[in-house]
Amino acid sequence: MELKELQKTWNRFSSGKELNEDQIRDMLGRRTRTLIDRINRNVRIGFVVLFVLITLFLVDDYIFFPILTNGSEIGVVMPQWLVFLTIFSNILIITTFIYFVIKYYQVQKMCDISCNLRETLIRIIEILRIYQRLFYLALFIFALALALQFISGVYSGVVYDIESKGMQVSEISFEQWITVTGVGLLVLVLSVGGIYLLMRWGFRRLYGNYIDKLKEMLIELNEIQG
Repeated sequence: MELKELQKTWNRFSSGKELNEDQIRDMLGRRTRTLIDRINRNVRIGFVVLFVLITLFLVDDYIFFPILTNGSEIGVVMPQWLVFLTIFSNILIITTFIYFVIKYYQVQKMCDISCNLRETLIRIIEILRIYQRLFYLALFIFALALALQFISGVYSGVVYDIESKGMQVSEISFEQWITVTGVGLLVLVLSVGGIYLLMRWGFRRLYGNYIDKLKEMLIELNEIQG
């Protein structure tokens, strides 16, 4: 909502009254408080969503995957460095979220006491943007770990299938490797890419969209202050 739209809205409810700077600032303050309340709610939702996702991934890594591989003749063993990368990516996602929550509530508490509206908007926008960068970095590493897990599993499965037929890897034709690689890449893009886009969409819904809304209100506030 731009400054002119604010004035039109006010005029509809206050016929014959002109909207002054203090009244506009008061309306912006109420809108800011509403957005902050929504962010507070989404922080709580984020805790639940993050807990569920991390739990699912941990259950898959340390319960379902060992059960499947132990009951299989393939004997897939995840490389130790890949295990560490997976653990690191999970810890990084959790850490970035906890960092955001701590800094966000510190800013909110401080601004409730000493900040004016403009400082509040600037500080909240800043911490949201920092969290956005950290989250996307953590999400990229997480997606990379998933992709490497998938590639490692597919490679082990293909090699086992070849050797179980009494063949050598060198005997597989280039066309067959192209087919296997193409199918593997398609499944990889659909699965890992889907998870990446889903988590990115979830972040935008919970926090990312509020950055734009808060920046719009900051622009409106700067307009009335000249």
